[in-house]
Amino acid sequence: MKVLYTLLLLFTSVVAFGQTSPASVNFCGQDYPLPEGATLVSSYEVKADKFDLMLMYLNPADLRNGAPADYTKQRMKKLKGKDLQEMACFIQGTPAKAFKFSHPTETGTSYELLAYGITKGQPVMIQLTLDVDPYNNVEIPEFPRQFVHFDK
Repeated sequence: MKVLYTLLLLFTSVVAFGQTSPASVNFCGQDYPLPEGATLVSSYEVKADKFDLMLMYLNPADLRNGAPADYTKQRMKKLKGKDLQEMACFIQGTPAKAFKFSHPTETGTSYELLAYGITKGQPVMIQLTLDVDPYNNVEIPEFPRQFVHFDK
């Protein structure tokens, strides 16, 4: 009987080990499965063909003291960005603000959207990099649109 239990335990361990759950990113307490072809770079960064997405949590004091604007200026300087625009957006359905700018790359131009605000009681900032100008929701791929979008 011990042999049977041992074999059963070994079989269930092998079966359980062979099954891996799909990769996901957790944001504000909710898991979001990655779309096909996307890679989880870290627990808060996703890379795909059409976008790079970074989800950041902020201290409330940093949000109040202008950390998103400072971060945007540093990014623009580092990437030699231009055409800075401030705009309204939504982070998971909650009104937020964003900065958008473009910068040159080896293959053309990239666009960065840096959205910031409070969602689900948590100060957050989202950095979305795209190859197209995100001036409306059509240009934002479906996966990052779950986090940042322009209209409800």
